[in-house]
Amino acid sequence: MKFELYNYIHPFVQKTNDKKLIAIPLTFLAVAIIIIAVMTFTTGSPVPLGMDFVGGTQFTVTTALTEEQLEDMFSDYPLNSIRISGTRAILQFSQLDSDELASLEAMIFKNSNFKDIDEKVVAPIYSQQLQKTALFALILSFIGMSIVVFIMFRKIVPSLAVILSAASDIIIPVAFMGIFGIELTLGTVAALMMLIGYSVDSDILLTNKVLKRSGNLNDKISGAMRTGLLMTTTTIAAFLSMFLVSTFLHYIIPGVPPIPLLSQISLIVLIGLSADVFNTWFLNTGILRMYINGSKTKSKKGGKRA
Repeated sequence: MKFELYNYIHPFVQKTNDKKLIAIPLTFLAVAIIIIAVMTFTTGSPVPLGMDFVGGTQFTVTTALTEEQLEDMFSDYPLNSIRISGTRAILQFSQLDSDELASLEAMIFKNSNFKDIDEKVVAPIYSQQLQKTALFALILSFIGMSIVVFIMFRKIVPSLAVILSAASDIIIPVAFMGIFGIELTLGTVAALMMLIGYSVDSDILLTNKVLKRSGNLNDKISGAMRTGLLMTTTTIAAFLSMFLVSTFLHYIIPGVPPIPLLSQISLIVLIGLSADVFNTWFLNTGILRMYINGSKTKSKKGGKRA
């Protein structure tokens, strides 16, 4: 019994010209790059930066006040976000000078509406260093992946196809983060790093079967597609469940708080995995088919000349 998603994608891949097949994911990639460029030009950053990367002050308190009441109470301060989980509220403020911070601390610690108060201050110097560390970790993981791919296949075109597909799987979610206002935090950086592994997994499966297995090219692609789509859809189902539970369960079961970090991580991975379906089975497949067929054509021409 064939997998359902396979039934939709496989016939399309089989009958579509390689150039047209490649053009579809490249169009998505181009749009994503434009979005990132516009966001960077207008805001100075491709995605909104969370407190971990820009600094600020966070208070976690137990309170019965609503979000609207808290917004009114702190209207004179640079309040960035309010997250309420049950009776616990997380208040995040932008950078404050010493006088503003002292005034805010007095207001919160002396207010009878707030109990069990936790304060977290992230200094600008620390946040800038964290930006560099997170960017370095992301780049290093991508470079490491690229080296492994080149060692495995030792052919430039197939290796570059895998790397291009993996890069697109990162760029497209980053563009969506900018559109939906999902902040870049340590958690969302971890989600982007996870996508490198997930995307390369399906690309290596396809490339390995096409280059290192004998048999008909279309049959090898079909076998890899059946296995790869099953793997991807299973992962999508897991992260979709995580997203629904962390985002909407509190509407069904009162008292169960939402978990914004898990919601953001799962949403980013879902977007990346959805992009990976196009990047692996359209982009990478099209490039590999052109590469294999082109190599066969050159071999035939060389044989005739000899």
